[in-house]
Amino acid sequence: MLLKIAVAVLLAAVLVLIIISLLNKNRSENNKSDEPFRKENSYRNCPLCGTPLLRGETVHSHLFPGKPDGMMYIYGCPFCHREHPRFKGGRDVQRICPFCKGKIPEKGWVIARVFEKPEKTHVHVLGCTVCRKGK
Repeated sequence: MLLKIAVAVLLAAVLVLIIISLLNKNRSENNKSDEPFRKENSYRNCPLCGTPLLRGETVHSHLFPGKPDGMMYIYGCPFCHREHPRFKGGRDVQRICPFCKGKIPEKGWVIARVFEKPEKTHVHVLGCTVCRKGK
């Protein structure tokens, strides 16, 4: 009888240790950044902040079509544009203009020319609201 009790206590202690180690593992995994995962599984980067984007994550922009080329305002991705429909927040990322390399203000955007080609669409950045002011 005493042996059965000792075995039961030992099994209970082992189960408690396993549960505690699993809980600690989950906590440490939740605290880690998802940046390595993003870099491995991304298919493109945000043109303003450089954050790797996964499939389904989009850059918020407005297209003004025209012939032979259109104009586009690029506002940013869910990590850098606060008014993005799926803003994720929490990250302090800098939005940098690809043309002048200056910081884009929170309410600013990038202006680009869009060339529609049969095989693909080409976007050429002209500048941001800071460096194109008055043009």
